[in-house]
Amino acid sequence: MSRLGLIVMAVVLLVLDAGVSNLLTLGPVRPSLTLPFVVYVALSRGPIEGTLFGLALGFGQDLMGALPLGATCFAYSVVGFACGKLWAQGPLRVFWPWAPFLLLSGMLVEAVSHYLISRGAGIRFLPLFTSAGLPAALYTTGLGVLWFLSPLHRARAS
Repeated sequence: MSRLGLIVMAVVLLVLDAGVSNLLTLGPVRPSLTLPFVVYVALSRGPIEGTLFGLALGFGQDLMGALPLGATCFAYSVVGFACGKLWAQGPLRVFWPWAPFLLLSGMLVEAVSHYLISRGAGIRFLPLFTSAGLPAALYTTGLGVLWFLSPLHRARAS
């Protein structure tokens, strides 16, 4: 997929995340439709493009969300860089399948967001994270596996 195609897909996913993900919400658990795309770009294009797409999609999420500006942007950038670096240039080249990368990325993003929510609301982090954050990461991973099975995902040929 070309860069222009990736940018168009990112915009479409941001719009879908704003409109459709509320329909996919199960109680306090809301999946991310953009995180699998950030992981996909990082794994297929490397750490630099993964970081840039993570920065852009995270900024779009921050503009639409309730978190402080820059929180999701930071988490998505870290995810994009880490996935791209571990896949392409890690010290011990990692050959993990798609789902573990996405699960660890989802847990990182949910940990950052739930930490900020718990600090702002004055409640304990761990109960909030275990009741809403971990299920959201698992739900996002489940949706990401569907992405993996779709024709949009191709194995990296390096």
